[in-house]
Amino acid sequence: MEYKSEKKTCQNCQNDFTIESDDFSFYEKVKVPPPTFCPECRFQRRASWRNDFSLYNRKCDSCDMNVVSMYSPESNIIIYCNKCWWSDKWDGIESGKDYNFSENFFSQLNKLIYKIPHIALVNDNNIASIKCEYTGDTWFSKNCYMTFCSWHIENVSYGYMVLAGKNMTDCTCILESSEWMYDCLDCSHSYKLKSSYFCVSCIDSDFLYDCRNCSDCFMCIGLRGEKYCFKNKKYTKEEYEKILSTYELNTYEGRQRAKKEFKEFILKYPRKYAHIIQSLNVTGDLLSNSKNSQNCFIGDKIENCKYIQQGGKNLDCYDITTSGEHELGYEGIVLDHSSNNKFGLFSVKSQFLEYNMHCHNCKYVFGCVGLKNKSYCIFNKQYKKEEYFEMVEKIKNHMNEMPYVDKKGNVYRYGEFFPIELSYFGYNETIANYFFPLNEKEILDKNYKFQYNIQKTTGKQTIESTGVPISLENVDESFIDNVFECIDCKRNFKVISDEFKFYKIMNLPLPRSCFYCRLNERLFFRNPFKLWHRSCMKEGCNNEFETSYAPERPEIVYCEKCYQSEVY
Repeated sequence: MEYKSEKKTCQNCQNDFTIESDDFSFYEKVKVPPPTFCPECRFQRRASWRNDFSLYNRKCDSCDMNVVSMYSPESNIIIYCNKCWWSDKWDGIESGKDYNFSENFFSQLNKLIYKIPHIALVNDNNIASIKCEYTGDTWFSKNCYMTFCSWHIENVSYGYMVLAGKNMTDCTCILESSEWMYDCLDCSHSYKLKSSYFCVSCIDSDFLYDCRNCSDCFMCIGLRGEKYCFKNKKYTKEEYEKILSTYELNTYEGRQRAKKEFKEFILKYPRKYAHIIQSLNVTGDLLSNSKNSQNCFIGDKIENCKYIQQGGKNLDCYDITTSGEHELGYEGIVLDHSSNNKFGLFSVKSQFLEYNMHCHNCKYVFGCVGLKNKSYCIFNKQYKKEEYFEMVEKIKNHMNEMPYVDKKGNVYRYGEFFPIELSYFGYNETIANYFFPLNEKEILDKNYKFQYNIQKTTGKQTIESTGVPISLENVDESFIDNVFECIDCKRNFKVISDEFKFYKIMNLPLPRSCFYCRLNERLFFRNPFKLWHRSCMKEGCNNEFETSYAPERPEIVYCEKCYQSEVY
């Protein structure tokens, strides 16, 4: 069947959006109706169901052990520690229920969610990982702390989406193996790199932006294969080391001055419209080895995809966030190693799933929570194969005949993701608030949940920021017995032993800000997951492109050809 593009009005934000002809082909292939929410509202809706950074002290509801959980006590979610959740002591089938055709689907599923134990913090600590109890969505790793959405790493603290490597602190989106990295964003194949962004294969350098194959460079942008450079100018080894010594980068004040100077310096140089490497027919940013994919961000080896945020090895997928090795997926968060997985949350190694949460190694399950190694289940109740398919069709028809209507008036029939207002997280706890920030009044006006009791400690510091040594020279490890106060948000925080040793080896000062504020500062260098149609800013060039640089921003934005003519 041949389709034509259609303009639609988002039922949530009332803005117009377009469904292209190839979009209709995809929806037909995965057997879902076209969306009624625009791409941005769909992303916001998914993101409101993922909490990465708000953690709480709780007890396992099975063994009573003290645990750290992503679910607040006010959420009323039953939580099990890692060992209890993965054990054979319980079976989600025991809580199975019949589908009630006198009540809408989402209200029934919402009741089931609160009857099933949830894993306190999603990781495989003491199963496939070692000493990773304070991590979330982190797998196959060793000795990691406060690290999220990561795997196959070792000795990493305060990381987010670190996918390979070891010995890192305060790093975000390190997609390929790297070592001894500090305060880096979207870098790969690098060693002893500090405060650098969008760099590849760089060594022993500090404050770089979009540099490749460089070593011993400081405060540079757009360099290729250079050494001993400062502010994009070449020096001798002796001259370079003399310049470096004047900045006192081993001190907190020295690094803060350098970061401010670096931000001002890189504004003078052109930026490429997008970070896209070895890819064909793609739009978005931070993409590599991909083809035929549109409006995708932070992806590697993705093909025939649309509206992907943070994914790898995805094929024929739409509207997927933080997932990898997935085929024919639609509207989900963490649907790894799966195929035909739709409307899911943390349901991995599975096939032909719809509307499921935390279901693992399952096949043909619909509207289930917390199942492991199951097939042909609906609302956690076991069915025979023939009964299952017949019942699923009846439920889909019922979802259309008796839809869920949220407090804003949005209508949720079959084909819509879980409503934001049903999320067990406060909107301000979730990654949605990073991408689509709302204040308390805006959250409540939209009838979303607001978490008033996000766990944090204040006023318990044992040392003021003015008393923290300017460098770690002549400071021994006993100093980290102190409790620090963040100079930005006033949250108390501590420095762990491995972190202290890392700073010593890398000749870095102790931080003055907490992990959350350091992450926000690092994300200053990343553009939003959104595209604008713009023209190259080089005089005389008329090339046009889709870019994540908004028109009102101060950066000089060039097309691929003009940028390549400028890099050194």
